[in-house]
Amino acid sequence: MERTIAIVEDDQDQRQNCTDALIRRGYQVLAYGSRAEAQAAFEQQLPDLAILDIMLGEEQDAGFELCRYLLARQSGLPIIFLTSRNDDIDRISGLRLGAWDYQTKPVSLEFLAERASSVFRILNINQEKTPVANIRQIGDLTLDTERMQVAWQGQSLVLTFTEYSVLQELLNKKDARGVSYDELADATRQGVVQNNTINTHILHLRNKFRDIDKDFDCIKSVYGFGYRWVCA
Repeated sequence: MERTIAIVEDDQDQRQNCTDALIRRGYQVLAYGSRAEAQAAFEQQLPDLAILDIMLGEEQDAGFELCRYLLARQSGLPIIFLTSRNDDIDRISGLRLGAWDYQTKPVSLEFLAERASSVFRILNINQEKTPVANIRQIGDLTLDTERMQVAWQGQSLVLTFTEYSVLQELLNKKDARGVSYDELADATRQGVVQNNTINTHILHLRNKFRDIDKDFDCIKSVYGFGYRWVCA
């Protein structure tokens, strides 16, 4: 199946170079020069992968806004930021939003194409591992593992791909101690992830559960180690 990649980049030369490199790899590429143009297109069709610059024209955080928009439409959609902004605050912000990767310019076109290929390999592996019975029921928690959808007490939660991956790691771990920070970092598929970033993902998860159930307390901290899921 031919995969579709959207590139949102306001520099025409960079946009064209990235487009050409990905087309040579056999991908269908949709290229946009502004947030408004891209979002209008995404209303009609979502890509399989989005590569976003952050600064688009006069809009300083347009890429972040597009990331939020795309993940609200489809929580598991992979996003790569490709930007000249190399501040750690921007990196952390991008990853916390749910992006799979954050690359700073300049980056080789060959590397970018290979990074896109690796994203699709992960997606293919995950699809192959999808069990025939897609619905898991764990107490008040319902998971549709094929659609990556989650419900608590019958009410849907809107999770980012990263939040979903962290939750699934907590649920799959059989060790009584729970899941270590390193294991949770690996589950995010985001490269180097600090403990504070994991703590932030957990905080967001807890808050989303508590929006439905104010007494939710199933995600427990394990001091100096990580977290564990304790509800039956």
